[in-house]
Amino acid sequence: MVLSDLGEVLAQNRASLLLMSDRTAFTGDRRYLVYRWFPDPAVRATHPPEQHERHARELVADLRSAAGRRSGDPAVAVFVARLQAVSCGFRRMWAEHEVAVERTDRKTVIHPQVGRLVLDCETLVGLDRQQRLMVLTPADHESRERLELLQVLGLQEFAPDTGRRDDVLGR
Repeated sequence: MVLSDLGEVLAQNRASLLLMSDRTAFTGDRRYLVYRWFPDPAVRATHPPEQHERHARELVADLRSAAGRRSGDPAVAVFVARLQAVSCGFRRMWAEHEVAVERTDRKTVIHPQVGRLVLDCETLVGLDRQQRLMVLTPADHESRERLELLQVLGLQEFAPDTGRRDDVLGR
């Protein structure tokens, strides 16, 4: 997927859509992953709890790096102020002044249909540093098989099994 320097998803291929759902459909501040991460437990549920702190710190340090490159940009300052208003966790981490730019990482994603996937993540940065291409590849055999299953399942949604035969027959 292609992201802005602030973490807004700009484009996704089919595999990214299957793995993470459509992240281009958000509006307002929810367009930015860091904004969704802190106040929304459902977003954090896509990662194992033992990785929440590390992931949060990476998001904040990356945002601080982008804010430094865009020093004086009032839109970034206002965005950070809104984040501070909605999350004491963000406020605490922002005050620590950590700055980092992750280019390679190993991520664990919990997908509702296929379960836990361990993915190697490589981020390629454009020359102007305004856009990034995030490439995720399976880190192990089990994750590769789960991604292959996800490709087969596609975007289908399955109704819960009620055990009634007439449901299958449409009666």
